[in-house]
This record gives sequence, C-alpha cells and structure tokens, in this order.
Amino acid sequence: MKMPEKSPEFWAGVLLALREHGLAMMLTFILSYIRIQLYGDQPSIVRALLEAAAGALLVMIVGLAVNQAGLNLAWTLLAAGFVGVLGIEQVRVLSKRWAARKVEGL
Repeated sequence: MKMPEKSPEFWAGVLLALREHGLAMMLTFILSYIRIQLYGDQPSIVRALLEAAAGALLVMIVGLAVNQAGLNLAWTLLAAGFVGVLGIEQVRVLSKRWAARKVEGL
C-alpha cells in the first residue's frame, strides 16, 4: 500500500488547500499570537507558536468544510477571526456546548 504523503496527488491537494485558505490561516496565526502575547496565556514562546499553528490548522479544516458545503470564502475568514481572537481552548469549549445542545435536541 502506497503511503499518502509519498503520493504527488496528496501534496497537490495540500498545496491547493494552502493556496485557497492561506490568507485565513495567516490571519488566525497572527491574531492568535498577538492575543497570546497580549494576555500572557502561554508561558513559553514554543507553546505560543504551537497554539497559533493549531488555530491555523483548525481554520484550514473549517475552510475545507466550508468549500464542501458550497459556501464562500467569507465564512472561512469569519472562522479565522473567531478562532484567532478567542483561542482554540475557548472554541473547543463553545463547540462542545453547541454539540451537547444539538444532541439533546435529537
């Protein structure tokens, strides 16, 4: 079985996703890093960079989902600002609360 990271199609897909959602990812990274430095959320620079990078990856995933849903890039940029300003921990808490309400409604 061929490993996906060795396939040219895999890397072409990654580059396409970065090209389409790179602006939103960069926005998230910068906003997250500024928020972390402003409020002192993370004690070390490495943790601050890792959280900012995790937020950028989360926005890329949201961007791919937005594309599959047939929505435009503005929703990805909205998610980028949301994740960048609130941080991934707060987004996790809010999404967990939202999911619990959806499950209760079933």
